[in-house]
Amino acid sequence: MLRCAVVAALALVLAFSASSARAEPVVAKCGSVAPEGTPWAEWLEGVRARMEKEANGTFKLKVFLAGKLGGEKEMVEDTKKGALQMFGGSVGAIASTHVPELNVFELPFLFTSDAEADFVMNKIRGDVAKLLDQRGFVMVMWAENGWHGYGVKGKCVEKLDDLKGKKMRSQESYIHLDTYRAFGASPVEMPVPEVMTALQNNVVDGFSNTPLFSFATSWYSGIDSYTYSKHIYQPALIVLSKKWFDGLTPELKTILSKPTEEQQGFQLVRGLTDPLLENFTAAGKKVCKLSPDETKKFADASKKVWDVFGKKSASNKKMLNAVLAAKAEFAKGAK
Repeated sequence: MLRCAVVAALALVLAFSASSARAEPVVAKCGSVAPEGTPWAEWLEGVRARMEKEANGTFKLKVFLAGKLGGEKEMVEDTKKGALQMFGGSVGAIASTHVPELNVFELPFLFTSDAEADFVMNKIRGDVAKLLDQRGFVMVMWAENGWHGYGVKGKCVEKLDDLKGKKMRSQESYIHLDTYRAFGASPVEMPVPEVMTALQNNVVDGFSNTPLFSFATSWYSGIDSYTYSKHIYQPALIVLSKKWFDGLTPELKTILSKPTEEQQGFQLVRGLTDPLLENFTAAGKKVCKLSPDETKKFADASKKVWDVFGKKSASNKKMLNAVLAAKAEFAKGAK
């Protein structure tokens, strides 16, 4: 009788231990170079809160901003390996390391409006998700860095010749490097954490980035003028490590792969553009825009970058054709 009681008690202890082990939440890290206090920070906090709520105690997400887990290339590589479970950042960072076809979204003067960009990205979402899956990533949702402009020391960039000879910080992407060269500038490839010091020490004369990022990183303090040229519309992505994701339960996979906050992310970034352009002026920086004639000159010069991208591989060409087809469909519907 005593022996049976001991066995029963031991069974209960083991059952309780197993239940406790199962109750331990899955803990994941999300990395981004987005600074604290930005729409990206607010947006990622919303993503974290929603995922944890729906997981009902079975999942915890720790968000690391401002490049605390490294530069974008480093974080993309860690995500591929499974050392980092989630990455939120530029499409260019993923393209430059593992999914070169996605460099199509970094091409200069590819899009002319938010509406066109939204239409095209939704149209080819499935193609992008498939490519990411093949290279070790799970697409969660599109995000946005926004439209780029040129921040420079000295006078505004108002014509193509104004970039000639300037040492410009370049994102770690051959598309960005080739774009600068096509415009006559001298690109200096450099990760985000090094740019502010490079501006202060005159290692570079300027940079290409969005109004939001220019302020969030304080890069604006190292320049004299900002041209809202809109030469690049830069989408971004939230992706998961496929290596890590494949080991999750079906329920958790469903929760983590939902693009619930996608539209909120776009709205948060886009709503700040005009106020931030005004902030440049308030900070003593001259703000300019390209004239239609100069925009055409820049766009014409950038076509060689498109050609280089398309000729690199058959899959690049296929992706470019898919984007151009979607652009044509959008244009037809807009008439």
